Parts: sequence; C-alpha cells; structure tokens
Amino acid sequence: MKVGIIKPIDGGIIDAVPSVSYIHRALICASLSDMQSYIECGLIPDDISATVKSLNNQGAKIRYDGSGFEIIPIEIPKSGRGFAAAAASQGFAGQSNRGEYWLDGKLAYQSIGGLFFTLPLLSSDSRITVEGREEYKPNIEMSVEMLEKFGVRVECEARDDGGTVYKIPGGQRFTSPGTIKPEGDWTNSAYWMCAAAISGSGVICRDLNRSSRQGDKEIVSILERFGAVTAYKGDSVAVRRSRLRSIRIDAAVTPDIVPVLAAVAAAADGQTVIYNALCVGLHENGILQKISSVLNALGAVVNENPDGLVIEGKPRLRGGTVSSQGDHRIAMMTAVASCVCEDTVAINDAEAVCKSYPDFFDHFEKLGGKITRDGKYS
Repeated sequence: MKVGIIKPIDGGIIDAVPSVSYIHRALICASLSDMQSYIECGLIPDDISATVKSLNNQGAKIRYDGSGFEIIPIEIPKSGRGFAAAAASQGFAGQSNRGEYWLDGKLAYQSIGGLFFTLPLLSSDSRITVEGREEYKPNIEMSVEMLEKFGVRVECEARDDGGTVYKIPGGQRFTSPGTIKPEGDWTNSAYWMCAAAISGSGVICRDLNRSSRQGDKEIVSILERFGAVTAYKGDSVAVRRSRLRSIRIDAAVTPDIVPVLAAVAAAADGQTVIYNALCVGLHENGILQKISSVLNALGAVVNENPDGLVIEGKPRLRGGTVSSQGDHRIAMMTAVASCVCEDTVAINDAEAVCKSYPDFFDHFEKLGGKITRDGKYS
C-alpha cells in the first residue's frame, strides 16, 4: 500500500492503543494458567497474531471475539518438569548447570523471558544470574510484573556490576486473574508526542500509566530535553512545540523509539548524537541504515557511525517519496517527519504499520491529517 500524506496532523486528543508488549506477556501467562482468562484488546497487530498462532500450536485455545481474547490454557501434564525443562532450553543463549543460568547483560533480554515463563513450573528452584548492565531492562521488569499478576514469584537481587540475580522457586502455578485490561502503549504513543513536538500542533495522549514499567515512557523526559513543552494530568500527557535544541540520546535506554527520535532531531537546532546503538543490536537489524536513508531522502542530514547516528537539524525538510523498507517503525517515523516537510510525502509499503499499530493511519486522520491510500482519498 502507498500512503500519500497530503496534510500533516492538526493536533487533538488520542487514546493510547493497548501495549503490544503487555499483551504478549499476558497471552503467554494466560496460556500457562490454571483456568480461562480474558484479555481486553481492540486491535490485533501482526506481532500479536503470530504469538496467538504459536500458543495455539502449543495446545492453547485462543479466540478473538472482536473486543478481546478468550484464552483456554494449555493442558500441562501434572508432572510438568519435563515440559518446562524442554521449553526453557529452547532459544537459550547462555550457560546453565542444574538449575543455574548465567546470561550476559547485553543479551539477557533475548533469553530471559522464556526462562521466566517456564522455570516456575519445574519441581526445583532455579537461579538466573545476569552479569553486567542489563540492556532492555524495562522489558525484563515487565515480564516480572506480569508473572506477579498471575501469582508467580520472582525474587530479584541487584549485583555490584549492574546485573541482577533472579531467584525463581519451583513448583509454582500460574493463577489466572480472570479479566486483564492491558495498559496503554507508550511506544506507539511516542509517535504522536513527537509529531506534536515538531509540528506546532498540540496533542494529548490519554490512557497512559505514568508508573508503567515500559521503558519508552522516557519519551516525555527526552522531548523535554529537546525543548518541547509537556504536561501530565491524570493518565494523560500533553505535548506541544517550543524551540527545539539538539541533545545526546542513549539508544540503549529506548531502542524501540530511536527512529522517531531521529525525526525530532532532524528538526532541532544543532547536532544531535544518538549513541550506544551497537550494544542493543541496532546495527545488526539494519534499522540505523534505514533511518538515515529515509530521512536523508526527505532532505535531512543524517550520518551513521559505528555507535549510532549524528543528525544535523534543519528548520524544514524537503519531502518526497520513500519506502518503509518493510519496517513499521520507519513507516511511522516518516509520517511524523512529514509534519516539517515543504512538499507532500509518500510512503511505499506503508502496510508495514500492521506489525505493531494497524490503526496508525486511521489515527493520523483522526488528529487532522489528510492522506491517500493507493491514490484514493479515505
């Protein structure tokens, strides 16, 4: 699908969509629990569909009724030791020995989730030692929080090297809380906040938990550092433009919103540096090259280096036609960047947004933007 952005957003009020990360974890826990659960969810991103398919293949029975997911859990054998041990070993990247697991802090997020969801089912206790600074630490904390909602206990002890020891008692059961209402998604809400910061059109994002474990709630403080004006009121965050200045951004803190932060940097005075990209794999998945190539095609000045990006801000960008390159973050970043473009912007392969935010362009229009889909007005 080709989306043409005829007019950027005017601003307004938007409700946060349910957190995709939260739903992933809730689906897994519900599939391992003792009774049926229901997860409220008004949309189904492709990522969630993939998780549902995988869990159904493992024996869960998950059905979407238009408003949420009904989950009938997997029938785990009473002697669940073998099931859990086999599951825990899948995709594990570290060292283990009789209930002891050691993980490098830079890679822990890749394996620790699978361990968290399976080790409680073993008959014996387990211990996970994460050595060194934990990248994606908020993702790990979200998993622990979800386990607690399902009655599973994980004890956490900080290490002197910045890592953590996680002690997981064996013989535990996942106890369904019944109906689960996911909190609002800070990652997807960040796109609207960034659009407000560069466009001059104020946006209020509602249904966001200020105490959330989601790491991307840091978007508010990052935009404040850029110079945007922000304000909290209850579960809402308001953002509006002021004079934007360049800053330094640690990519290891909020890796998922690096693309849209790059769009803000492209409109800020001075040179913004995004660093620490290497330690969270942003080179390996090619996202930095995608960011630089797309923003440069729109008229920005973005240079990639071994550790991140250097962005020279400009008052306005040119616009033009670009491709999402199959990446949902790039498609949404481009839509945000259109707010400071002189000419219209067209995005090829814009359907990539369905991976995480299928209603993105509908919400873009709700905030006053005007678009075409494959040459046709909505």
